[in-house]
Amino acid sequence: MLDIINWRLRNTKKHRKILFASGILISLAGAALMFNGAILGEITTNIATVLGIAGMGLIATQRRAMNRGGE
Repeated sequence: MLDIINWRLRNTKKHRKILFASGILISLAGAALMFNGAILGEITTNIATVLGIAGMGLIATQRRAMNRGGE
């Protein structure tokens, strides 16, 4: 039973790191689309704003979880 608990804790930490990294990638994708609308036009600025906010939310929640020690 102790092995199951340890396995779960290892995978939870890896899962949080993956979500943190995906939050950074989503924020960077939003920033790339927001760059003066020069890439795909002015239509993409709303999508870029949503992507940036979602990415920052993932970064903030996962960073707080990692600082607490994986609770």
